[in-house]
Amino acid sequence: MREVFRKIPLFSELNDSELDAVIALASTNNVPKKSIVVQEGERGNSLYAILKGSVKISYYAPDGREVVLSLLEESSIFGEMSLLDKQPRSATVSTLEDSKLAQIRQGDFERLLLDQPQIALKLLTEVVSRLRRTSTVLERISTMDVPHRLYDYIQDYCKRFGKEDEEGFCSVKLPTHQLIADQLSTSRETISRAVSALKKEEIILPAQGRGEVRVDIDAIDTLLLAIQ
Repeated sequence: MREVFRKIPLFSELNDSELDAVIALASTNNVPKKSIVVQEGERGNSLYAILKGSVKISYYAPDGREVVLSLLEESSIFGEMSLLDKQPRSATVSTLEDSKLAQIRQGDFERLLLDQPQIALKLLTEVVSRLRRTSTVLERISTMDVPHRLYDYIQDYCKRFGKEDEEGFCSVKLPTHQLIADQLSTSRETISRAVSALKKEEIILPAQGRGEVRVDIDAIDTLLLAIQ
């Protein structure tokens, strides 16, 4: 369990005894696919860490349309904003697959921040990173056409979750076309056509890993430069 928690950037610099203290505060739960973990508008009283699996962060527009803000995978945290500002949850978090989550309640987490101030600094870094990512999403939607939104999204996703090889290709398991469309404010059909075009040009190729593809990062960079 200690090594699993050490992969979480928030806790990565703690020594073994400090990390054991964190683990003692956390309760772990196996959560089925498509389960709501955090509901928009409810009181926030816990921080969560993803030990296994993945989640999506979303909210519902006034017209009932789901807007996906971000996808998080193993070693990511969520729920931290409500603990910091004591406001209701700003978004809904639901699992994309069967997942294992660690939960640390507010009172325990506040005491942990007092005992381990380096965690507070890392938490601030994580919050700023989330805000920057949200700003990027809004910029994509307001300034780019759909194909270029997709190129920028793939570039960012490969940096966050992919593994680059010596040939300049990134092996990564991309989200479903529907999930990408929900994040880029367009339709699944439009994303499917754009991805098909990238496959036809051999910018996206099949990979050996289950569900993975190989992305030609240099080609994606070139496509993005075309709009500069």
